[in-house]
Amino acid sequence: MVYTIFPITESDVEKYKALRLTSLKIDPASFSSTYEREIAFTPEIWTQRLASRSKCTFIASVKDEGSIGETWVGMISVLGPSELIPATLEPLERAGVGADWDIYFVAGMWVHPEHRGRSLGTRLVKEGLEWVRTNIDPKNDSEGKRDKMVLLLVGDGNASGRALYQKVGFTNWTNMPTGKGNSYMSLKVA
Repeated sequence: MVYTIFPITESDVEKYKALRLTSLKIDPASFSSTYEREIAFTPEIWTQRLASRSKCTFIASVKDEGSIGETWVGMISVLGPSELIPATLEPLERAGVGADWDIYFVAGMWVHPEHRGRSLGTRLVKEGLEWVRTNIDPKNDSEGKRDKMVLLLVGDGNASGRALYQKVGFTNWTNMPTGKGNSYMSLKVA
């Protein structure tokens, strides 16, 4: 098997939709959304998820030797400052974070259970972090001169997810309680 990691665009919307809905069915506790909510999305909502230069979604795909096509088996989305809604930023501002930083947020990180344990999660996160390093968000168009912080929420019972994030440099962020069975992790990106 050969695995590939790549960014997707609006033209990939149907394959993205199928993967996202699969992830919500298989691991519903890993997401803040539900299959029932997202199956009702219009085609325009699905396309909007992939149509912004202020966020990027990466896919992990596998191609078996001798096969013609590839199968999508993992994903990660990284939202830039322009994509974050004010309600997301309010707790950060109360915690004194964000005034001098561009805040990015990891969302929708998932690898199909049959393909876990092959470093795909690590590869997806690293691709997302590289995008953060090189992205200049229109909200804070400062030619990349502002420091960047990447945040994510991880389930308190998700030891393997937490270990993956720690492996690539994220640390627990205790000054930002969530009270919902999740906790924040952060990574400053140079």
